[in-house]
Amino acid sequence: MISSVATHFLAFDVGTSGVKVVVVDADGALVDSTYRAYGLLMVGDAGVEQDLGRIIASSLEAARELVDRVGSTVAISGISVTAQMFNVVAVDERGRPLGPMLSWLDQRAEGAAATLAKAMPPAEQFSRLNAVVSGKDVVPKILWLRDERPDLYAASAKLLDCKEAVVMHLTGVAVTDHAGASAYRLFDQAARNWDAEACRATGIDPAKLPTVCAATDVAGHLLPEVAQQLGLGKDVKVYVGVGDVPASQLGSGAVDPGDLHVSLGTAVYFGLAMSEPRLDPRRRLGVLAHPDPSQWILWLEIATGGAALAWAVRLLGLDEHGPVDYARVEQMVRDSADDMDGLLFAPWLSGERVPVFDDSARAAFVGLGLHHGPGHVLRAVMEGVAFQMRWALEYAVDYGQAVTRIRAVGGGTMGSEWTQLIADVLDRPLEAVDQPQDAAAVGAAACAIVGSGAQPDYAFLRVRAAVMRTYLPNESRTLEYSERYARYCKLYEALYPMYHPTSGDEE
Repeated sequence: MISSVATHFLAFDVGTSGVKVVVVDADGALVDSTYRAYGLLMVGDAGVEQDLGRIIASSLEAARELVDRVGSTVAISGISVTAQMFNVVAVDERGRPLGPMLSWLDQRAEGAAATLAKAMPPAEQFSRLNAVVSGKDVVPKILWLRDERPDLYAASAKLLDCKEAVVMHLTGVAVTDHAGASAYRLFDQAARNWDAEACRATGIDPAKLPTVCAATDVAGHLLPEVAQQLGLGKDVKVYVGVGDVPASQLGSGAVDPGDLHVSLGTAVYFGLAMSEPRLDPRRRLGVLAHPDPSQWILWLEIATGGAALAWAVRLLGLDEHGPVDYARVEQMVRDSADDMDGLLFAPWLSGERVPVFDDSARAAFVGLGLHHGPGHVLRAVMEGVAFQMRWALEYAVDYGQAVTRIRAVGGGTMGSEWTQLIADVLDRPLEAVDQPQDAAAVGAAACAIVGSGAQPDYAFLRVRAAVMRTYLPNESRTLEYSERYARYCKLYEALYPMYHPTSGDEE
C-alpha cells in the first residue's frame, strides 16, 4: 500500500501524436499512467501544424483522470513537462496561442532558411549559431512567421516551443531550460543565456523569447484555475523540465558521458552524452546543453523512423480492416530476409537531417524486381531506416566521444524484429529498456525529483532504467549489411540531381 505521506510527482510527455501522463515516486518508479491521442494538420504540400489548445486540453484531461485514479493516498508535490522539440507557437502575454503551432515536421521555412544562408553563410552560422540551420529549425520558423504572418508575429508576447507553451499554460510563466534554449540556436553556451549578438544577427527580438533557467528550477506554481481543473492544490510546484531529447536521455538511464540513447519513434534520434561541447569536424551540427550542467548532448535526428513504417503499412493496405497486425508484419519481414536481392530504400519521406541535411531529399526504392512483394517492401523500409541510423552514428563517432553503450527507448523498440535488424546494421549491442515508451515521461519527472531534493542528482536513473533485453548483432547478418550499407551510402549522391534539378554541378 502506498504511504499517504510519500512524495510523488506528475509528469507530462507531450508527443507528436498524443500525450502520456505519469505518476512516479521519488525513486522514479512508475505508479500509474494514461494517454490521450491527438493529431496533425497538413497544410498544403509542406505545412504541418498542431492545435496547441487541443494538446493542452488533452493533457489536462489525462492528468485529471490520473489524479482521480491514484486517489488521496498519493500526494503530488511537483509537476514537470517534456514535449516534442523544434516547434514554434506564438502566444499572448497570458500564454494563449495566437495561431496554430508550427510542427517540427513543417517545412514551409525552407525559403527563410535559404534567405538566412545568403545573409549569413554556413560557416558564419556555425560560428554564431552553433549550427547550420535548416527549414525545420526554430530560427527559420520564427523568421517565416515574421515574414508570412506579420500580424501574428507583432501581436505575440512570446515565441515558444511546445514544452514551454504547456508550462506557461500551467504557471503563467514563459521559461525554458538550457537544452531547450540551445535548441533555438540562439544560446550563449558560456553565459547560459540568450546570445544578444545571435539574436541581432538573425533579426529575432530576444524579448519574445522565454526566460532561461535550469531544468530543475521551479518555473512557478499551478495557476488557480489549472489547479482546480487537475484537482490539485495551487501550491503544487511546476518545474522547468526538458524537451523530449534530454528527457529520453535521462529516462533511458544513459546518464554518463559516452552513453548513447536511441529513440525509435515517429522520427528516430540519437542522443550522445558528452563530457564537453565537442565541435563537429564538418562544422555543421552543434551540441545541445544537458540537464546536468557538467554534460552536453549531441542530438542526431533521422527524420522518418516509425513514420516510414506506418507509411508503408498504409501504402500496402495493411490497416484497411482495423488495427494493424504487427505480429503479421514482423513475420512478413522475417520471411523476406534472405530474398531481398539488393533492394534498398532511402527513407527520406520528409527530407533528411544527419548527415545530408537536405529538406528537399525524398524517399526512393532502388532495385525493385518483379519477384518483390509486400514483405520485401516492409523489410526494405526497416533496413533503410537502420542504414540511415548507421550513417548518423558514424557522423557522431567523428566528434571524438567514445560510445560506451546504447540504450533503446520508444515505441519502435516494441518490435523485436526491427530492433534486432538495427543491432545487426549498427554492429553494436542495443539495450532495450523496460517500459520504453515511458522513458521521456520519467526523464521529465526526474527534473522535478532532483529539483525538489528527493534525489541529489540524476545518477539514480542508472538503476531505475532496467534493461528488458539486449539485442546482440548477428555476425553473418552484420557482414551482409556492411556490404549493402556501402551501396546505400551512394544513393544520396546518385539521387541528388533529382531533388535539385537546377543546381547543375553545384552542391
